[in-house]
Amino acid sequence: MMPALILLARVALAIGVTFGSAAPAVAQTSAPPDMSGFWINQYTPDLSVVLGKQPPFTEFGAERWRTVDTAKDPTAICLPVGPSRGFTAPFPFILVQHDKMISIMFEYQAIWRAIYLDGRNHPDDLADYPYFMGHSIGKWEGDTLVVDTQGIDERSWLDTAGHEHSAKLRLTERFKKTGPDTIQWTVTYDDPIYFTRPWSIERTFTRGKPADRVLPYTCNENNKDVEHLMPFQPNLNYKHVPETKKPGGN
Repeated sequence: MMPALILLARVALAIGVTFGSAAPAVAQTSAPPDMSGFWINQYTPDLSVVLGKQPPFTEFGAERWRTVDTAKDPTAICLPVGPSRGFTAPFPFILVQHDKMISIMFEYQAIWRAIYLDGRNHPDDLADYPYFMGHSIGKWEGDTLVVDTQGIDERSWLDTAGHEHSAKLRLTERFKKTGPDTIQWTVTYDDPIYFTRPWSIERTFTRGKPADRVLPYTCNENNKDVEHLMPFQPNLNYKHVPETKKPGGN
């Protein structure tokens, strides 16, 4: 009996060592912060104002910005806004946090986002079936939620001003709770069709009052002036100046 017990102990030890070497014993040393609740966006109609300049356009991106027609705003015909504009528009949202998923319910157009935290990857056929709000997968890095979003329908805009993107857009968002009533949202835009390099902005979400609630939003009923929208091209004087690298720079 003793040799058998010794053999079982050695097998158990080997299994423990094998599994222990595959991943850290504790991936998250403490529970992630609870971000659930009613939150108010920091209204940002034009991302370039926050950036302090226009994004680092490619020649194609610069021409699209120069000739943007705000009468063709996709939200004018009730197309969903996309994840960037959803968080920069003047409408609140409710965030519901679970272990394996975070769901976000926006007042704007009554749209929603799902952020998967269960370790899945993006679908293999994501390029064939894009989402207006994109497909989002996330993970916790300490107390910061890091979200990778791809497969965003290129018909959406990044902001109200008319900054566009391609189907290759990739958003990297970082949500960090900086106080009981504030979340710091940092988003990086990476789109090789429109931009020469990734660029980022930072905004703050503020917790609403206990009595606050998301109100009904029905796009076809709320948008009663679509027929009066006139073609308007505000950027015809915009001149694209390609970025130049400084000597010794990256």
